[in-house]
Amino acid sequence: MLLTVIIPAFNCEKTIARSIKSTGVYSNNEIEVIAINNGSTDSTEKIIKKIIKKNKNVKYAESISGVSNARNKGIELSTGKWITFLDADDYITDTRKFDLKKYSSPSFASTDLIFFNYFVGHSKVNLYSMTETKNDVKQLLTTVLENPTKYLTVWGKLYRTNTIKKNGIHFDTSLSYSEDSEFLIRYLLSCRHVVFEDSFLYNYCLSEDSTVRKYNPSMINEYQKAIQKIRKDTFPYPYLKRSYLIFVLMQFNLMMVHNVFIEPSNQLQQLKAMCKKEYMAEALTAINLGDIFTPRLTPLVLCKYHFYFPASLIYKFRVFQNTKEQ
Repeated sequence: MLLTVIIPAFNCEKTIARSIKSTGVYSNNEIEVIAINNGSTDSTEKIIKKIIKKNKNVKYAESISGVSNARNKGIELSTGKWITFLDADDYITDTRKFDLKKYSSPSFASTDLIFFNYFVGHSKVNLYSMTETKNDVKQLLTTVLENPTKYLTVWGKLYRTNTIKKNGIHFDTSLSYSEDSEFLIRYLLSCRHVVFEDSFLYNYCLSEDSTVRKYNPSMINEYQKAIQKIRKDTFPYPYLKRSYLIFVLMQFNLMMVHNVFIEPSNQLQQLKAMCKKEYMAEALTAINLGDIFTPRLTPLVLCKYHFYFPASLIYKFRVFQNTKEQ
């Protein structure tokens, strides 16, 4: 088997059949799909079991709740040389872009990770064109950390199964947010060589039910837990320190837009309080007034110099933009 597609399946009765079909498992005997039911209460299990009766390369498994538990179970059961992750409400755009024979050839023997471009709704994210240094893993790690919303997704990539298992890399089940980021960073730290393909493989489907679009009182604590875990992962590598601090700032932006500023009370007070936290005070040292005209850093520069009110207006505007896009 050349490729294992791991699909965590939780209450996805409306989309799971489409996701499985999109993998190409019906037309390519070198692809296996492992759909892991992790606590569904709808017809998800019934649909998957109906599919596996017609295709021996589609496999059903179960795990305890949580997407990380499901993905870890899929890794454990995988038999392909490569692994890719697919969310049950998303789909692969064209499986012909899986040139599995090429990726298993001697010329790819030292390649551990393959990046593809992807769609977010109808918008294109072209990682190939935006990545200047594609082959230097150290330089790539700095790029990935400083641009987490573009790069730090677990899907849309091929991972060498042996690299995952040999290094004991797994999803941290204690994390509820940014578990993708933490997994990919640790995986990259184990990579010898990375390849970027100039093709669009994955379609991330926007949903109003997405957890990042709803207020969650525990979100900030969970993000902070992931930040500390990634600090631990990157601490042994001094060349990643500044990039890690930029990563923290990008996570702070997410916390503001997806949590603090969609809840009407005490927004300004929460912004001030979070900027005074030790990890944020350290991260804010990585930027200066020269970054004021970089859109994603603008509110952070304002926070660094204690201009909290104009920073809050920017975050409110970004929340408004997100609401319009839903």
